[in-house]
Amino acid sequence: MDGSEQGHGDITVLVERVKQRDSDALAQFIDLHRSQLAGFIRSITGDHLLALVELDDLIQEVSAAALTGLHSAPLDEYEPMQWLQQLARRRVVDAHRFHFDAKRRDAGRQQSIHGGGKADSSAMGLEQMLSVSMTSASAAVSRDIRMVRVQQAIDALSQEQKDAIRLRYADGLPTKEIAEKLGKTDVAIRVLLSRSMRQLEKLLDDVKPTR
Repeated sequence: MDGSEQGHGDITVLVERVKQRDSDALAQFIDLHRSQLAGFIRSITGDHLLALVELDDLIQEVSAAALTGLHSAPLDEYEPMQWLQQLARRRVVDAHRFHFDAKRRDAGRQQSIHGGGKADSSAMGLEQMLSVSMTSASAAVSRDIRMVRVQQAIDALSQEQKDAIRLRYADGLPTKEIAEKLGKTDVAIRVLLSRSMRQLEKLLDDVKPTR
């Protein structure tokens, strides 16, 4: 078996592991296909949006969404890259709506796709940032109630999880910088964040959306 055949075999095994809901495998898959994913996101994102949102931030958001949603991903219908592209399309659409649909946002509350940059973090606590991050348009609940519950859920996390989440969502650091600060690999941090957010979602499962 030559190198190309072995490489293809490795990818096939990796894809199968992703389809079995292996988050470590998904993180590796995203790393291996980062350039392809970046090219796709750039191709569907207009320059006017890229002037407001960094491409790398969009990639990180898609990666985080993938790791968080792996347990329910339709991988019996789509290949991993096709699914990632679906997530990318949704993320770009959300970013367009957030930044350019003036009718649906308060002009005084414009913020990054992450729910606020470093300038906002002093006025917006970690609990509120996570509440924004974890609340979708189809699953909106009372923000004040959810913030209290997020605080309670955060208290149940380990210190390492708290540190990683705070660095990512309050300080807005990319996972590579968080990895350096915590002495871990980028992949390990993304997996840690994914598992932590999934744990928070489970702890908040009884907070039902309002209609």
